[in-house]
Amino acid sequence: MKLPYRAGDSFALPLGDGTSAPAEILACDHHTVDIAVAGLELRGVSDRALVLRRWRRSGRPSVGRTSCAPDLHPHRAGKPWIGPAHAERIAATHLGVANLELAPLHVRNRWKPEFSTDARYVRVAQRGGTLDPRELAGRFPQVEAFDCSGVALTSLDFPASLRALRLARIDSPVDLRELARLPLDTLHLEHLREVRGIDALVQWDSLEQLEMLGFWQLELDDVWPLLDLRNLVRADIDIGGRRKNVELYRRANWAYPWPFELCGETISEARRVEPPARSG
Repeated sequence: MKLPYRAGDSFALPLGDGTSAPAEILACDHHTVDIAVAGLELRGVSDRALVLRRWRRSGRPSVGRTSCAPDLHPHRAGKPWIGPAHAERIAATHLGVANLELAPLHVRNRWKPEFSTDARYVRVAQRGGTLDPRELAGRFPQVEAFDCSGVALTSLDFPASLRALRLARIDSPVDLRELARLPLDTLHLEHLREVRGIDALVQWDSLEQLEMLGFWQLELDDVWPLLDLRNLVRADIDIGGRRKNVELYRRANWAYPWPFELCGETISEARRVEPPARSG
């Protein structure tokens, strides 16, 4: 298979805040590439983002490189390669856009009386269980990020305080038109048994990060309108088959999503730090 890139190509590397940085391919080796961005050299990066055209070529001139930055993650020195999402976050951290050292999500594996009611990040995972989202507001009035997997939901009446929501392997139908009333920054949907109201995503202007994994039932026409969402800067949409995904990412300029467990901390920081002005 002829690869859609070669050493010396330059491309735009999304940083996750709606902006991109010029980058250059230094070398290629068995599905990995070495890249240079903003004076930083990253070795052994998976070429998946280039093959899917998530990182779009911008020509062949060199972007220049002043120095090689030190290894930001020495504990990964033994790894043969890193993923494109990790490479984006390293570059974003280097440029002051993102912080890879954010604390992880505080996980609550099913609430109990001894758990603090001031928890802001809650996770419920119980295969075959049933959950009424209205319980969240009473038990955790300050909840901002909720991760739910493997259960059946009796309703979609989640607290209005939520800013990040993950629904994975939910056994009951999920109607996105009911969720669209929430002022979410982040929405992660994964392998839902039945989902309705995909068109509601188009009107969801508060979304900055969207993940839709395992949505093979969708066609390109179902997701084209998402390209016009002004605030959507990080997205991963898998609608099945390389052809469909390539056609989508050739027209998008989204960065890879930041890990869901980091998003909650980002939301907390946003209360104390004024977000950067958006370009365009």
